Amino acid sequence: MTEAVSISFRITEPMMFRGPGEFDPFVRGTYSRALTLAIPSPSTVAGTLATYCISELGKTAPSSVDWLEKYLSVLGSDVEIRGPLIKLNCELMAEDRLSGGFLTLEKIKQKCEKEWKKLSQKANSLKQLDENLKKEKFEPSVEVEKNVRAGVRLQTREGIPMKSAKEGFLYGAEYIDYIGKRGKKTGEPSVEIIAEIRGELVKSLSSARELPVKFGGEGRVALLSFQQGEEILSEIKERLWNDQEKHYGFLAIYLATPTLFKGGVRVEKYVKQWAENMNYRFVGLSGESALLSTGFMIREERRKPIYTSFSPGSIIFLEGSFDLLGIYHDKTLSQASMLGYGTYIPIPIANNTSDSEDAC
Repeated sequence: MTEAVSISFRITEPMMFRGPGEFDPFVRGTYSRALTLAIPSPSTVAGTLATYCISELGKTAPSSVDWLEKYLSVLGSDVEIRGPLIKLNCELMAEDRLSGGFLTLEKIKQKCEKEWKKLSQKANSLKQLDENLKKEKFEPSVEVEKNVRAGVRLQTREGIPMKSAKEGFLYGAEYIDYIGKRGKKTGEPSVEIIAEIRGELVKSLSSARELPVKFGGEGRVALLSFQQGEEILSEIKERLWNDQEKHYGFLAIYLATPTLFKGGVRVEKYVKQWAENMNYRFVGLSGESALLSTGFMIREERRKPIYTSFSPGSIIFLEGSFDLLGIYHDKTLSQASMLGYGTYIPIPIANNTSDSEDAC
């Protein structure tokens, strides 16, 4: 692989990363509400990086091409983004949308092992015990804190230097507050959104300064910086792979970002076909699917496509002989994977005779 650069957005205030749904009083009635995701989508990170490339590096984007080609025309056809993940007080974490929070790498491994045990028991027809396990809630390492602020649209009266409230245009804006109550307990908390960049683009990314950029919705600001090296992969290698890049047996693939599929086919069918193409045996899935929009193109005033997604926190179980590094860099399962969608965290499952027999 080419040299990697780690990109960081340092967060200093509550943020809004627009979630699904319309934010328009004509659609929702007299009161509308903008929802936020717990972490920016890969499109948000790629879009902010593309804006940096246009404003700072002088690159240009065509106006009438496919949304993905537009990104690649600025970032480079060989770009590979992994992430985003979040770093809270120097602890790397990934989103678990199913539990509504973030998991440390150790917690991700625990969740994969727990779901593997449930899958093994289900295969062995231990139905009652499996149902009891399903009722247990997997607690996130850090829960998401959100707050809502009410507002009203203002209008300026023509010819009069004053503003007044426009009738019927009340709205609520939801923000993700990473610091929240934790900041009062820990002093000065450190919050960063982290991603890895590979490709020819890395030669143009400088680590010499920290640059304020608009990040997400509502004109919120984060501090953008670059650092040579693969921060995410290095921690995964050390803490989950024991610095080994080969594994034989069972493997759990934790989805750290949404995995996108074209609609019309069940997620399981896509994953089975991918596993077959990769010469792995598909064992099972754990998680949930949903419809997901990849955002809005402001310049063209139109939405990007809507896909079927496998949500962050979902897990794919496989059996075979694995090149862990190859799986981490794989871009063949998810649509728009070069932008960070379908970022995997491969977790080797300890070989156990009883588990192996049960899951087959």
